[in-house]
Amino acid sequence: MLLRIQPEVGTWYENTEQETLFEVVTLDEEEGTLAIQYFDGELEEMDIETFWQLRLRTVDQPEDWGGPYEVDQEDRDDHDYSQLAAAESDQYLPFDDFESKGVRIYDDY
Repeated sequence: MLLRIQPEVGTWYENTEQETLFEVVTLDEEEGTLAIQYFDGELEEMDIETFWQLRLRTVDQPEDWGGPYEVDQEDRDDHDYSQLAAAESDQYLPFDDFESKGVRIYDDY
């Protein structure tokens, strides 16, 4: 006897027959439908009955965040994001020299 996997929003699944990864992004229990987003970014809507017929297993969220956006590893290696983060934290903000004399709050009641 096969156990039915209940769809959960935010959970990743692997369709073992098609060897595809997807995440459940919405679930409408009243209508009995759900929307999934494949790893490549494609969206699909299906009813829960169809979901239950798929051969699925739950999987961890993929580590390759660039999958659906076609970002090559070579492109990611070209940028040093640690320097960008450091530069942003050193940036001067116009409110740095602002001194508050206090705030007065008046209640009309």
